[in-house]
Amino acid sequence: MILSRVADGLYWIGRYLERAENTARLLLVTEELSTEVLGLDEHLARGEWNDLRAVFPGFPGGEPPARHLAGLAAASLLGLSIDPENRHSVFYSLKKARDNARSVREALTLEVFINLNETYRELEGYNRRQLADPATFRGALQSTQRGIMSTVGAIEHTLTRDAGWLFLKLGESLERVFRTVIILRVKLPALVSAEPKIDLPLFYSQWRSLLRGLSCLENYRKVYGARLEPIDVLQFLLFDPQTPRSVRYGATVVKEHLDRISSASEMSQPARIVGKLAAELSYQGHDLIREGQILPFLDHVLTELGRTHDALSTQYFGT
Repeated sequence: MILSRVADGLYWIGRYLERAENTARLLLVTEELSTEVLGLDEHLARGEWNDLRAVFPGFPGGEPPARHLAGLAAASLLGLSIDPENRHSVFYSLKKARDNARSVREALTLEVFINLNETYRELEGYNRRQLADPATFRGALQSTQRGIMSTVGAIEHTLTRDAGWLFLKLGESLERVFRTVIILRVKLPALVSAEPKIDLPLFYSQWRSLLRGLSCLENYRKVYGARLEPIDVLQFLLFDPQTPRSVRYGATVVKEHLDRISSASEMSQPARIVGKLAAELSYQGHDLIREGQILPFLDHVLTELGRTHDALSTQYFGT
């Protein structure tokens, strides 16, 4: 048995830690690709920042993108790294994870809490002037990313595999698959157009950046080698059963956690919803890609993930 308050707090620790790591990684990848292509295609560089803002919406006051690329990049970097008002910034997510950790301190080990607290405090110490320097910015985000990974490692190595751990991992897994689908939904319309509108080297740089942004480049190369074909990338990111950030793998893990949490003869409502989705992903593949149905299918996946979250909130958290 676990109190709904504790389950809710642990679930959101998992979600916020995963969100913070995703944001930090995508900021680093976007900054690198934008810098790489700046002198070759300014429109593409601007598009990378606009895509990032679409993946992580909610800039305070509906702040419009800057007219000049340098201003857009600077506003996005600061807004998604240390802005305490932006609900998708790394700082905001770490603060929320830490606040939840403090509210359920009894459910965490000392190692988890110390790693999380130190990572938050280190990022809190940076200011806008410091992060205006590209080298300092990259160092700060890389350090924060390592701190988050250390916290996740402490969770894996020190927490008892009880209901609390399951709720924490459920939050992490649901956030991961949800964010993967959002990234694909934002990025794919331009990438799967019939004819690339940019030079082929830049076109393939975008696909490589997509894999890097989802921590999948090395895993993709283990399966396909150096060949970088869009249809293979889509098959891998959507339907690969082994890579931790594919949509299929993510939905399966969410279902497994929900099944273990319910531990009853009758499947829970959230497990039913995500179970149907996991089954769809297990039997879909090249047909969807060839028929050009990927974007509608991603919209369907987002809807079902939203229903899963709402159902588990109602059933386990009383919200």
